[in-house]
Amino acid sequence: MVAGVILTVEGETKFDTLGFLLVLVAAVVSGLRWNLTQLLLQQDQLGINNPIATLYYLSPVMFITMFSLSIVFENPVEQFKHSKHFDSVFHILESFGLMAIGGILAFAMTLAELYLIKNTNTVTLSVAGISKEIVIIGLSVLIYGDVLTPKNLLGLFVSIIGIISYNYYKLSKERHVEKNQYQMIPMHLSKKLED
Repeated sequence: MVAGVILTVEGETKFDTLGFLLVLVAAVVSGLRWNLTQLLLQQDQLGINNPIATLYYLSPVMFITMFSLSIVFENPVEQFKHSKHFDSVFHILESFGLMAIGGILAFAMTLAELYLIKNTNTVTLSVAGISKEIVIIGLSVLIYGDVLTPKNLLGLFVSIIGIISYNYYKLSKERHVEKNQYQMIPMHLSKKLED
């Protein structure tokens, strides 16, 4: 799947090394975050094995982290002063309404991701993420008229085959576990039990 994704985005004309490194670090940190979240959700003794409880405890930490980084790097107070989105009461209400819609969608998506991790694992979440990227690439072709080269199409094909293979493997593994879950009970007593 990784090779498919690389082939799909191959040929980017404006490659930026810093941007690439930042995306790479973000991917590693995101993987670490989801693995730690999986540990929290699948460990009953910690008491945070419910996605709602996980959100309850992690959201304040995430808010403080993001808010602090926003204050340091983005200077939002100055941007609010000069923004047309906050120059009248109507624009302020409109902006907060749009942000609330985005917040509700982000909450629902995060809750869905946590339920997915609780019931499966982070690999399944990663495969779902690759599926999302394929849909985004397809939409960019349909909506914006992006052109895919034969290498890009090959990458899409390889990614789709990888997703199908993973799902087939996972389903066959689950069926194998279900078959072996039931054990035969002998119809006769052994000699040790009779004594």
